[in-house]
Amino acid sequence: MSQFGWHDCPISVRSQVENFTGQITTLLTDNLIGIYLHGSLAMACFNPRRSDLDLLVITHTRIPAAIKRQLASLHLSASNAPHPIEISYLPHSDLVPWRYPPPFDLHYSEAWREKTEQALQDPQWPPDDAHPMHDPDLAAHVTITKARGICLVGAPVAQIFPDVPKADYLASILGDIQDAFDHILDNPVYAILNACRVDAFLHAGLICSKQEGGAWTLANAPVAVQPAIAVALALYAGDQTDTHFDPAAIAVFVTYMRQRLASAE
Repeated sequence: MSQFGWHDCPISVRSQVENFTGQITTLLTDNLIGIYLHGSLAMACFNPRRSDLDLLVITHTRIPAAIKRQLASLHLSASNAPHPIEISYLPHSDLVPWRYPPPFDLHYSEAWREKTEQALQDPQWPPDDAHPMHDPDLAAHVTITKARGICLVGAPVAQIFPDVPKADYLASILGDIQDAFDHILDNPVYAILNACRVDAFLHAGLICSKQEGGAWTLANAPVAVQPAIAVALALYAGDQTDTHFDPAAIAVFVTYMRQRLASAE
């Protein structure tokens, strides 16, 4: 199966993104600064069978409760139609000056579907005085958006996004890796290629996609470690399931990568 970037993606992907961002623009009106694409679709490795649509929305001020409810309903209807969406909303004052972990105003991903459905059943959600939540993952999202992101609506990326300190980006991606390793058999492609992406940053300073990170580590790892990476790359780019992995190859990869990442921190 082919992979795509924003500029050559199928009409189904472009239509979903444009319809979704158009509705966000209508709801946020003058409060919107911009909507930004990051992740696989921005970095030309979007696989329609595997990939999410990754977005950041920057606003002038916090979103009123009534608009948050409308956005939450929009997320439920727009995500998985046909592709899953992961999106975070940040007021610019929570982005600049930078702090870690960064606060956010609203978030949605398919992992939050049940939580969002339950929240909307409460007519008092969200309260007008709701405090912002914090997400370490946003350090990685902001870093990648600044380096590789695409502005879909509003102000250019370079005008909006700050430089994230290396220590904060590293804390974000390493925290994600430890959890992925602990549950690697649940999603070996994600865990292996994400670890490779961290490896490429630590040892070559690269801000790259999971696919680019996998290719970098494959070219630099010992022969015994390469089979798990090669399978992960093939599955990431194709349409097969993760059942093709050899558990022994996964174990070799995890042992090697734990030692390698620990030595570079």
